[in-house]
Amino acid sequence: MTIAATLGRRFFEDLLSPGNWEVGTKILAQNIVMHHPASPVPIEGWPAVQGMLAAFRAGFPDLHITVQDSFGAGDRAVVRWQMTGTHTADLFGMPPTGKAVTVNGISIVREAGGLIVEDWVSEDTAGMMRQLGMA
Repeated sequence: MTIAATLGRRFFEDLLSPGNWEVGTKILAQNIVMHHPASPVPIEGWPAVQGMLAAFRAGFPDLHITVQDSFGAGDRAVVRWQMTGTHTADLFGMPPTGKAVTVNGISIVREAGGLIVEDWVSEDTAGMMRQLGMA
């Protein structure tokens, strides 16, 4: 497994799924750039990325992410993942629905110097909104 694939897996399993933000300082560059479909502009820097992820995670306090595939070549890796959670708190201004969701996604990460420096996210946001009854 490449360094990028290992880091990509750790991002979901060790950082985001448990909400362990300390791991972020060990696997993400301070100047990381995240390209996320929910943001019209790239999210730049670990503090901004952490804020966005924490706000998302707050909406799904029981969030769990399973890595289904992780592979890489050179400085990039693809991570295919599935998120489950129950929307029991505010989610970017959307009041809690109490509904459980399952969201599939793929992230492509780029590694430099043993840290993730860039992340491109593709997730089924429309499917999540349908499951929440908001689309």
